[in-house]
Amino acid sequence: MIRMRNSVRAALLFAGVACLALPGHSALAEGVTFKSVYNPTPDAILKDPNYMTVEQFTAKAREGEKKGVYGSGKPIKLAFSQVVMNHPVRINMVNTFKSNCAKYSNVTCDVTEGNGDSGVEIANIESLIQRKPDVMIVSSLSGTAVYPAYEEIDEAGIPLIINNSGIPDDSATDIKYTSFISPDDWENGRLLGQYMADRLKGKGNVIVIEGVAESSNYEHRLGGFMEVIDKYPDIHIVGRQSGAWIRMPAMKAAADLLQANPQIDGIYAMNDEMGMGVLQALRSAGRDKGVVMVSVDGQKDLVQEIEKGSPAEATVFWESDMTRVVDAALAVADGAVIAPQVWYKEALITKANAKEVLDKRLK
Repeated sequence: MIRMRNSVRAALLFAGVACLALPGHSALAEGVTFKSVYNPTPDAILKDPNYMTVEQFTAKAREGEKKGVYGSGKPIKLAFSQVVMNHPVRINMVNTFKSNCAKYSNVTCDVTEGNGDSGVEIANIESLIQRKPDVMIVSSLSGTAVYPAYEEIDEAGIPLIINNSGIPDDSATDIKYTSFISPDDWENGRLLGQYMADRLKGKGNVIVIEGVAESSNYEHRLGGFMEVIDKYPDIHIVGRQSGAWIRMPAMKAAADLLQANPQIDGIYAMNDEMGMGVLQALRSAGRDKGVVMVSVDGQKDLVQEIEKGSPAEATVFWESDMTRVVDAALAVADGAVIAPQVWYKEALITKANAKEVLDKRLK
């Protein structure tokens, strides 16, 4: 039986992470940061004889794909705890996790979904631990609430790969994981912040439709965006409200902010699904002209909006295909050592390249 830490869990659930309110243009909450994730890979890992680069573990996976068997053929079990399945990105993650595992006759996989509830998510992880996987993959938005489950994974001696979200903040020094594999959300925020500043010519009123404040995605996307916006004193953040990463809550949040602010020049939606809700709010209010909206994900319907010339003008593709994550997990299961952070870097999607993206990447 896995040892439970109910007192620790209760304390963490009660404490949570402080709401990342931004007085003025300050990007980060005092005492809460995820920035150490950008530290260089330690020399001890780079010099380890079992160290594999991204190119090396990717090549090994493609070689195994051709044969239908990974590595030596020994049985490998991967487990994946997904936080929720109410978003296209989350659905694609699960689908591509399963399809990649199915490429190898010696690989099996288990998947659970937490319904967006940290308690369910923790119970799911504990159940997956009992199945003794060779590697555990977790994608969580639960912040401190899920940290005890990370500790249980470590106590069970199972390597942990955190995918796309759920990285522990810098105060969680006792949380061990093998690798965090994710799009670079800080850089994405910077790219969109610069696009917004350029389009507004350094002057205007902007509202922000936020995701879940406790998540590393939120902090990085906001931090990168505000790092740029802080350089423009005539760009004012006049309203912020959570859309919880979902279309309908984002539509309501945008409608409230539009009603409260008669002059809005720019909108930053922290993901495309919320961006689609923002577009509905703009159209319902008859204010879909003269507003610049930027967002994150490269979601097909949002890119189609960019192509046709709507207020949605820019997004960044956010990789939800888990091919590289499975490649990494298989390498770790086979004894490899990999970098503690693996980043996806993407360029902006704008009207200039939206059609190309739709034709080649989002068919």
